[in-house]
Amino acid sequence: MKHTPKEKGIALIALFFIIVILVILGIGIFSQSLNESILARRHRDRVKAHFIARAGLAQVTMDIYDEFSNNVWNPSTGIASFNWFVNTLPNRDDLFASRVSFDTIVADEDIGMFTVQLPTTQRANENAPGIRLTSDGAEVRLIAIGEIPVTYLGGRGTVKEIISAEITYELGPSPVFDYAYFINNYGWLWGGGITVNGDVRSNGNFSFNGNPEINGDVYASLNPDLGAAGDITGNSRNLDISHYTSQAPDEARPMNPTDPTDPEGTAYNGGYDGTSTYHPQQEVLDMPFLGDLQSYRDLAALEDGSIKQVNAGSGQLETLVDNVYSGNGPDGTAGTADDGTLILIGTETRPIIVDGPVVIDNDVIIRGVVGGQGTIYSGRNTHIIGDITYKNGPSWTKPDANPEVTAAANMQKDFLGLACKGNIIVGDYTRNDWQRNVARYLQPPFTQGYAVDATDAPLGYDSNGNPADGYWFNGNYTSLDGGQKSDGTNRKFYESSIPDAIIQSISASSNQIRQVDAVAYNNHAWAGKVGNFDINGSIICRDEAIVYSGNIFMNYDIRAYGDGMEYLNIYLPRALAFPTTKLLSKLKR
Repeated sequence: MKHTPKEKGIALIALFFIIVILVILGIGIFSQSLNESILARRHRDRVKAHFIARAGLAQVTMDIYDEFSNNVWNPSTGIASFNWFVNTLPNRDDLFASRVSFDTIVADEDIGMFTVQLPTTQRANENAPGIRLTSDGAEVRLIAIGEIPVTYLGGRGTVKEIISAEITYELGPSPVFDYAYFINNYGWLWGGGITVNGDVRSNGNFSFNGNPEINGDVYASLNPDLGAAGDITGNSRNLDISHYTSQAPDEARPMNPTDPTDPEGTAYNGGYDGTSTYHPQQEVLDMPFLGDLQSYRDLAALEDGSIKQVNAGSGQLETLVDNVYSGNGPDGTAGTADDGTLILIGTETRPIIVDGPVVIDNDVIIRGVVGGQGTIYSGRNTHIIGDITYKNGPSWTKPDANPEVTAAANMQKDFLGLACKGNIIVGDYTRNDWQRNVARYLQPPFTQGYAVDATDAPLGYDSNGNPADGYWFNGNYTSLDGGQKSDGTNRKFYESSIPDAIIQSISASSNQIRQVDAVAYNNHAWAGKVGNFDINGSIICRDEAIVYSGNIFMNYDIRAYGDGMEYLNIYLPRALAFPTTKLLSKLKR
């Protein structure tokens, strides 16, 4: 077929229009693609800016925590230290100034930068702009800005994301109470007659001898201050889960899971899983220090703490302690060495009923049946002169198909916390066998010197009596502490403020002290002479010197584990918790 010139012209015109249409379509597709690319990039940069703001928030959160915990927080002064957040934090330019201006680049300029600051306006419930004190600490509102420098189509600009968050700095359950046996020094469990149903931990090396039974994990800590490499030496044994089910007493912690036939439905944090794992070279776990008792006196007043007992004459319940005991002591005479000392002896019909936190200014001397839920703080020693048993104690069946029901029931059962600035001493320390068997472990080389808080100096723990060179105790608990008993005789660190004759008259013999139901914590030594002996609770101290004949069982009270203390008002000493963050909103960019 032959084409004419006219036909060729029509074809060229048609081709031109096709090309124009394709060019227009191409420009549209390119423009749409470019816009989508820019939108995608902007979305990516917004996400990046958001996470840079989050990173800044995390950085400043921990900067504040480090500053407070390292330089301000002192367990001896308690909650009053949180006033720093109101009085000082807003003026700490070094924590905020470097991040207030975008001229200060925290990250690389091509990546982005952040600013974190306190709000400038104060809400009605706040003590300062962005800061509110609570019963346990402080809540801090922070505003964080993340900024990304961008270049789109040859132009430069920024993408910003602004977030607001509430940071909580507060006291929380100290992790030292997660253990059946925690020693703020070298740990040692020697003897095949020892059984621990719970985890054990030391802030130094841990030593086993005689193959004790440890139904839980073992932790030792790398501690340069003690010269400890964090080693675990010797061997221990443990029960598998089937034997634990049949052999562990009701007082021992539950299994995890509590019912092996339903592992998902009966998982139980802190329960025993049938294994015992060694964890050497761990970090040192800070032990809360019981220092100035004023904050605990305030707490006792706030919570209306009390100790009560049925009056033997009237049969009526009477109050022995209302918040704080600072009375004349057993001798009834004011101005003598036993002022503020309290003797508590409970029976089945007249149990000692502890409700909330109470403070005893001097020594606590205790034995017998106890009830209620609370903690007794003593300004010096706590002397356990006989069995301490719960009137209505907790129990954990094994196996247990309904652990939540059991836990709820046990939260209503009796609980006793014992916390003291001095020592927890078990048994009649006046007897020759006590002094012969125990006292030698309460002096070097078994104990070593260590730094103490200034609030312990009045109790004799500044060994050279010269505060100018710091506060240091030489570790010899058998030496005189500089105080006297109420009969005028000199007093040793492990002795009470009442005469030996009274201790002898009210104490059970060592082999008759068979049980202590309590979570027992103290700043210094936990020591005593016992026979067959059960601890249903835990032992937390610096130095431990328990000499036993027979068998010793430590059954960890799992109600003190983790957040359990938040739901059970036992008021044991607490520690500064890591801050928690709650994002309040994403503000307008």
